[in-house]
Amino acid sequence: MNPGYKLEWENFQHDVVTDYLAWQAKIVNEYKRPDQFITQDFSGGVHTNLNQWAIASNLDIVAENPYFATQKKLDGRTIWLSGDLARSLKHTNYLVTETNAQTIGWDSRTQYPQYPGQLRQVAYTHLAAGANMVEYWHWHSLHYGQETYWKGVLSHDLEANRTYAEVSQVAAELKKLGPQLVNLKKDNKVAILVSTDSANAISYMPVSDHVNYMTVLQQMYDALYDLNIECDFVKAGDPDLSHYKVLLVPPLYSASDQVLQQISDYVKSGGHVVMAFKSGFTNEYSTVRAVMAPGPLRAAAGFHYQEFTNLAEPERLTADPYGVGDQNKGAVWEEFLAPETAQVVASFDDRYWHFPAITRNQYGAGTLTYEGTFLTGDLQREVVRDVLKRAGLTGPDQNLPNTVKVRHGRNAQGKLLHYYLNFSGEEQSASYTYGSGSDLLTDASVKTGQTLKLKPWDLAIVAEQ
Repeated sequence: MNPGYKLEWENFQHDVVTDYLAWQAKIVNEYKRPDQFITQDFSGGVHTNLNQWAIASNLDIVAENPYFATQKKLDGRTIWLSGDLARSLKHTNYLVTETNAQTIGWDSRTQYPQYPGQLRQVAYTHLAAGANMVEYWHWHSLHYGQETYWKGVLSHDLEANRTYAEVSQVAAELKKLGPQLVNLKKDNKVAILVSTDSANAISYMPVSDHVNYMTVLQQMYDALYDLNIECDFVKAGDPDLSHYKVLLVPPLYSASDQVLQQISDYVKSGGHVVMAFKSGFTNEYSTVRAVMAPGPLRAAAGFHYQEFTNLAEPERLTADPYGVGDQNKGAVWEEFLAPETAQVVASFDDRYWHFPAITRNQYGAGTLTYEGTFLTGDLQREVVRDVLKRAGLTGPDQNLPNTVKVRHGRNAQGKLLHYYLNFSGEEQSASYTYGSGSDLLTDASVKTGQTLKLKPWDLAIVAEQ
């Protein structure tokens, strides 16, 4: 029952898995040819039951298998979260070893084939995140077994079909364009800090049946996705955060003094942090600190607190500096923050607990924005937008239509590429604001300030001159 022992047991299991895979990799390294490589097949997203960074250190290249919702629910959210994580594990490009071809599901309840054009768009969505390969789970659909309805490129009849034709189209395009698209390099200035210890420690002492560590991490990623901002992932304790201007921190509940001091130093040196509730409460052994919360973060956060309460229902905040109206609420959890140097941004509108919900503290050359409650998605997005503005990271990309997403990078030839993707069934217009160049898919010239016309479920890839 002891959360500290639970955390130790969890980390022991992580080490067993990591050591086992390292042992396998060592054997393969003894026999592989110089042109062969070692990879694996992480299922998509951030895992809390594995040490993905440690496992990746034993691989030549990271691979992953992101599956995603299709038809009207298709967007880049799930695909890019998985891709951004895969790319961050070794700071390099990665492989997609499985992804949707036709329908997916272990039974017949989730059979939603992609609309015409979606498979092609998704292939480029992977490449826009830094994938160097896109392949599908299997060539033809299985005729029996658990994955009968997890369909391949060909259906059960083994005949050429619509999916086969679209795969062929993409293959023909990539045969021509591939050298200009692979090895895409990113220079992201925003990162999300990942602490599997915090995720697991909170799961032993839940704050809610509906809100947990991953809920907040996903909400922060969604805010960036909605704002057309790319990010990397970094693990808690990463020795070098200085490359990033903004760091988003889901509840950093279990962390050593050293990790918390590192974040404080990052802020002091000019970084901007958005940090969620419960951060700094316990040490790396899930043991509550014997000092006033938030422990070593106190100077950087600019407040202290001694009490907290669960919230039976969402409560209104005041004022509404982000202009989100009826979404200006906190839920699930409230810390009784007592500001010292921090500015109060919004407080609970409660006759008893009128404590700050969001604070901002100037610490050295940077700022730490703290959320002492669980925010609505709209409010989270606007908090993140505000911090990005303060860090000088917003621009024309934030003015694009909601369904148009853009991703950037530099290719192996040193050219800047800009992917504009229309995740909707309606034609969209997007203002192109970067250097003049050409659309690699059509060879059409594109000038700065030109309006791009994006067909439904289609894209443009502009390479600057």
